[in-house]
Amino acid sequence: MELLWGFLLCIFALAALSFAWSKFRAPGFEVAGKHIFITGGTSGLGLALAKKYAIAGAKVSIIGRSTEKLNSAQCEIEAVQKPGQPDVFVTSCDVTKLKEMEDAIAAANRFHKRVTDHLICNAGSAEPGYFLAQDMSVFRKMMDLNYFGVVHTVKAALPAMIERNEPAHIVIVSSACALISFIGYTQYCASKYAVRGFAEALRSEMLLYKINVHVFYPGSIDTPGYLVENQTKPQETSTIEGSSTLHHPDSVAQCLINGVRSGKFSFTNEPILDVLRLIANGISPRENSAVEFLLMPFCFLFQVIYLFYMDNVVRQSAAKRSKSKLQ
Repeated sequence: MELLWGFLLCIFALAALSFAWSKFRAPGFEVAGKHIFITGGTSGLGLALAKKYAIAGAKVSIIGRSTEKLNSAQCEIEAVQKPGQPDVFVTSCDVTKLKEMEDAIAAANRFHKRVTDHLICNAGSAEPGYFLAQDMSVFRKMMDLNYFGVVHTVKAALPAMIERNEPAHIVIVSSACALISFIGYTQYCASKYAVRGFAEALRSEMLLYKINVHVFYPGSIDTPGYLVENQTKPQETSTIEGSSTLHHPDSVAQCLINGVRSGKFSFTNEPILDVLRLIANGISPRENSAVEFLLMPFCFLFQVIYLFYMDNVVRQSAAKRSKSKLQ
């Protein structure tokens, strides 16, 4: 019994030390005068982030494909700026085109007379559907936008960030679908898992420089894009997602900023997703290894129960299909 208490005491002591060390090393969120570049900044999470950075005094650059939406977003962001802050830089750009991204980054750096300090790769979309019912063009589109869009953005911005040789941040917005995969998301999950792998490898490589890499796994966000997703979403997908919460972009943006402020590598915006993150962590930094060690038995139990639930939803659907064919 004494050994057990001693073991638990050591774990709690390590957890406390880990927590204190993470707070000590946290970079904070001093972004006044810093240059923030956000892809997909015309609506949803990207626009919410741009506003919060602007309120904090940052020099904001956003890109998107619609000139009309860019102009509208620019007005919204500049409306929350403090007097005397520089204008928001906007330009129409396609993240699937590397040359366009290189030109956009260079133009933004010239406009603000400062190399990017926080690069936020947020552009992306989902087109749920049954695997066999979707054309291969959908799968290529998801990879081009969700994965190569991130790669192009980082590829375009990184050389100047490294040359400046100052602390900087790259924030990659992935998805809860990079932690859990199920029916209806064969095209989307593949692209977001690719983003996750890219972020983990990039984090390791950026240890060569003064650049912090973060990967964010948000759940469902109440955006115009989410409404479009629901138009093609299979019933089984909607049923499985029915247990999840639809979050407002402002609250998700604050979670992202809190993660960057704390210096976290990977983080989410809700407790259930954090359980999935613990299970799927692999060989990448943990927030608090001692606490996560204690939580693993509960995480394992959750994984078993939730997998049973997801598979049962699909099996029930299969049974209904078989029954309807017999009638």
